[in-house]
Amino acid sequence: MKGQLRHRIVFRTLQIIMKPFLMWKFNYRFEKVKELNFPAIILPNHVTNWDPLLVGLSFPRMMYYVASDHLFRLGWLSKIIEFLVAPIPRVKSAADRKTVVSIFKRIREGHNICIFPEGNMTFGGETGGLHRTTARLVKRTGAALVTYRMEGGYLTQPRWSRSPRRGSMIGYPVRIYTPDEIKAMSEDELMKRIEDDLYTNAYEEQRRRGPIAFKGKNLAEHLETALYLCPCCGKMGELKSQGHHFYCSCGLKLRYTEYGFLESENEQKPPFTTVLDWLRWQSRRVRELAAEWRSQPDNQVITSDEKQSLWKIQRAKRSRLLGKGRLQLFRDRLAFQSLNGRDFSFPLSRISDISIHGQRTLIFTTTDQEYYELKSSVPRSALKYYEICKALTGQHNIYEGKG
Repeated sequence: MKGQLRHRIVFRTLQIIMKPFLMWKFNYRFEKVKELNFPAIILPNHVTNWDPLLVGLSFPRMMYYVASDHLFRLGWLSKIIEFLVAPIPRVKSAADRKTVVSIFKRIREGHNICIFPEGNMTFGGETGGLHRTTARLVKRTGAALVTYRMEGGYLTQPRWSRSPRRGSMIGYPVRIYTPDEIKAMSEDELMKRIEDDLYTNAYEEQRRRGPIAFKGKNLAEHLETALYLCPCCGKMGELKSQGHHFYCSCGLKLRYTEYGFLESENEQKPPFTTVLDWLRWQSRRVRELAAEWRSQPDNQVITSDEKQSLWKIQRAKRSRLLGKGRLQLFRDRLAFQSLNGRDFSFPLSRISDISIHGQRTLIFTTTDQEYYELKSSVPRSALKYYEICKALTGQHNIYEGKG
């Protein structure tokens, strides 16, 4: 592969430059991983946008990262990133054969590969479901495996948050598996090991480690991008945030504390004290409501949002704006009403995969292998559309968790 010397120099330079900054910014401490005698797949849990750099501090040897397709659609900036570190692109809402081929090629060349098997950062502070083919991929490469865990990251930078906060983060290797150890295990056994190694729960960490204060400004702002269903009145889309406060039009008013818990601002008992518990209830409630929604008339809107934009995606190359306007979800379709008069309808039966990028961007793939993104210029829950679409099509399994 061309540019390997350049990539090694850039990797080491970034380690030297970024180490003091990251340790200060996140109060981050990490354990070093000893030099390995064979190429390895590195599997960390995913908690912040800074994870690739944070994980990289622990490894003396250069690694290539499998990165979201979005990183390759930033124009000139993408070209610079590709030139410096050559990440491997992966389309989030699709099983990408090209990604697998690139991974095998670089392993054969003797390089380490870092993959975040959750594919997404957690909304609730608990490690999400890992990609179902993770163990199979590791076994087929013949490489070693390093499982790596980060703790404190969720409360440092909740996925739903407007701004980061400073508390305490640690990163460390959980276990190093040799190629022979991996070969001796079945896929199911290896998958169970990986799941156990990477599992974290931010609230269990708080109870075990401290608790630790995570201080910052506007701690609750944009929480409505994760929590969209009120447990007190049952309404959707009425929850709002401001400063440290989270409230609903029905009178519910909560405060998000620097320890990551929810407290009542009045005499009313908080329905939940953690974002994770609220998300679990929300997920179960959506699944219960799905039967009711399926019996609705075709023209009855389940939920909708203004100030949305629809984009057509070409893999790792470019995004094309199709229109700006209103997004609506019906029992059988996603509909987009564009301000330019051009409307789009996507039957749920023809959406083969759906996922979330960042905080607000909904990504989906159609059965004819076309890729689309739905973005929002205002705080709006992509998780709401993701969960309801999954529930309506009988695929709902998010936030089942271990709790």
